[in-house]
Amino acid sequence: MATCRAISLIDVRDFAAETVRVGDLSGDGAPDLLFVQSTYANRRITCLTATDLAGEVIWQHGTPNADNARIYSDLPVQVYDWDQDGHSEVLYVEQAIYAEPYDSDSPVVERAGRYEGHAMVVVLNGQTGAVKGYVPLPAPADDCFLFADLTGRGQRRDFVVKDRYWNLWGVSAEGQELWHWEGSTGHYPAYGDVDGDGRDELFVGFALIDHDGTVLFEADPAGAHQDAACAVQLPDGSWRLLFGNHGVHCLDVTGRKLWSHPLAEAQHVVAGRFCPGLGPVQFGVIDRGQPRPDSTRASATLLCYDLEGHELWRREQPPGGWYAGCIAIDWSGHGEMREILVYGRGAGSPATIYDGDGGIVDELPMQYTPDRTEADRQAGFYASRADVWGDSRHEVLLFGATGACIWTNTRLRQLPTMYNNNLYPGM
Repeated sequence: MATCRAISLIDVRDFAAETVRVGDLSGDGAPDLLFVQSTYANRRITCLTATDLAGEVIWQHGTPNADNARIYSDLPVQVYDWDQDGHSEVLYVEQAIYAEPYDSDSPVVERAGRYEGHAMVVVLNGQTGAVKGYVPLPAPADDCFLFADLTGRGQRRDFVVKDRYWNLWGVSAEGQELWHWEGSTGHYPAYGDVDGDGRDELFVGFALIDHDGTVLFEADPAGAHQDAACAVQLPDGSWRLLFGNHGVHCLDVTGRKLWSHPLAEAQHVVAGRFCPGLGPVQFGVIDRGQPRPDSTRASATLLCYDLEGHELWRREQPPGGWYAGCIAIDWSGHGEMREILVYGRGAGSPATIYDGDGGIVDELPMQYTPDRTEADRQAGFYASRADVWGDSRHEVLLFGATGACIWTNTRLRQLPTMYNNNLYPGM
């Protein structure tokens, strides 16, 4: 009996993308998909395509183009009921004009010495793709964003936005700039109400920033940037802040280092209860491997650590997968993250799910429509997870420039034994 199956094979046609978001867009209560295309060189979002799980197009905002399927970085787009009206919105950042870009000879453009106009969050109706409104942003703030409660309204409606590597801003839901922080931002902040005041703090780069922009602690980045960030609250209420660069590091909320391990490039750090008998939380880390003299890299390695930083196990990935990433996932249906999903394991390699002992649970290859060439089938792909099938377990979404599919776990989910059965259900 098969232990998993592909429940959806999507013909992505000209709207293929290496960025996909999940949420109820049609308003029928079921999850949908949002495929996001951008120009590779400057990360400008060019087309948003909303589909159902089978790939049927609901709406498009912009013009699809298969040449805009690949990504250079994270893209600033989210699906969220931002205005709390009971329906999802799609929010994305529209760039300001890069009037005088730096590094004009580079194949990618990350910032400018002078901008014209300002960036803005464009708010779309999730059901139709029509524009509902705009929120102004500082001109450089177009790399990625998250929602946070910076103003104490009890809802995460404010924005934390950043440029590529140098600046971070707090912006209210109304578009008012609340604060600005300049430093080594890394790729993406972690956040949480670490001081219990009902407002969020940001763990970004090598600093912890209060809701009002006050720097609670900050360390010298020494020329490095943060590749991964993770903020975890423990059962006793305390927090652990983890980050990855040329190593993985665990801090408390004062900035005191509790433990660290040197690694080549710790790109992802995820938390879960992968080994329930070994404490409340464990951490999965992807190390991308050291560069070789011939410009290639050693294979990526998945490592698992306990709360105190002891290495529990490591699993080397196939050759060529230096760009691998990992995601914590509830594949088994325990109601908590018990497994680790690894993707980007090399050309043609399936995404793989590991259990808390480092054993392989399932391998999930990308599924392609019959018209795809062999070169298409060797393309890399990304992964995400969400309970899109409604079975209280996560499904795995695989997507890339040449295909997209969804895998589900077909094992019987363990449920408590029923007792005291009789013919009179009211008893």
